Amino acid sequence: MEERKPVLEVKNLTRVFRQQDRAELAAVDHISFQLYPNEILGIVGESGSGKSTVARLVTRLLDATEGEIFFQGEDITRLRGTKLRKICRQFQMVFQSPAASFDPRRTLGSGIEESLRNIGLPRGKRQARVIELLEMCGLPGTYADRYPHQVSGGQCQRAAIARALATDPRLLVCDEATSALDVTVQKQVMELLAGLKEQQGMSYLFICHDLALVQNFCDRVLVVEKGKIVEEGAAGQVIRHPRNEYTRQLIEAVL
Repeated sequence: MEERKPVLEVKNLTRVFRQQDRAELAAVDHISFQLYPNEILGIVGESGSGKSTVARLVTRLLDATEGEIFFQGEDITRLRGTKLRKICRQFQMVFQSPAASFDPRRTLGSGIEESLRNIGLPRGKRQARVIELLEMCGLPGTYADRYPHQVSGGQCQRAAIARALATDPRLLVCDEATSALDVTVQKQVMELLAGLKEQQGMSYLFICHDLALVQNFCDRVLVVEKGKIVEEGAAGQVIRHPRNEYTRQLIEAVL
């Protein structure tokens, strides 16, 4: 079998925060993993386990205290300025609260167009591309003229996904991207993400607390407790037959 090269490789990734009493807390503690092309890797754990910090570290929204982050074989751990902006086009993040990720004073189309402007798409082609991206995500092109407060949470999340796709990313990091949605809308967004993965050939890092969702959507899963990976493997195998006590407790809590 031909060896696959990871899209994302994390080695001994650590992030330490200084507390008010000046004590240090490792929110992420020497985590290592790989994410492969066209794969969906889930990260689960209770609130405060460090999973969202991992998402912000790999997308360079936070700097690592220690460790290395490789994206498509390139070390991006300490990149700055133009080099970082250029490579960041290839990975994008979808947040838990879509409305908060848009400027409330600007239309959804304006928010998407900004991403297109940042990658150098000529002004004359941006509007057509905005409409194309919205339609790709199941929204009419007329939604480009709507403001975040004028659409539902599910519609706003679709627009946020459209904005993320504007740069043709190879990796999409979803940080609790469906947790603020009701069950019906959540199902629709998950179907959208699954379809886009096949159409675009992307990889997903899927941060989530919903174990049933992870089992049905992800290929592999990492279980994180207090900033450390305590269990990993095929999503179905880990959730049906957990080996770690912490994983068993997570599963029992939702039964």
